[in-house]
Amino acid sequence: MAKKEYDTYVLTDLALVPENKETEMILRELTPADRRYKYRSFFASVMVSRSEKKYPDKLWVRLGRGQLQEKPCP
Repeated sequence: MAKKEYDTYVLTDLALVPENKETEMILRELTPADRRYKYRSFFASVMVSRSEKKYPDKLWVRLGRGQLQEKPCP
């Protein structure tokens, strides 16, 4: 299975995002199969984990003003 990368905005502190609990977020796919869909956002139920081995996809987090975090959430 190919790894996919997504990004999202978090308006609060990143530490407040629940870990290993299903949460609804707005995501944007950064690696679409068709380049026409690169800037399409969608609602998704996601589970965030700090362990890189648990999930193959990467979630890049941006803070309220768009600052990209150094490491993705796996």
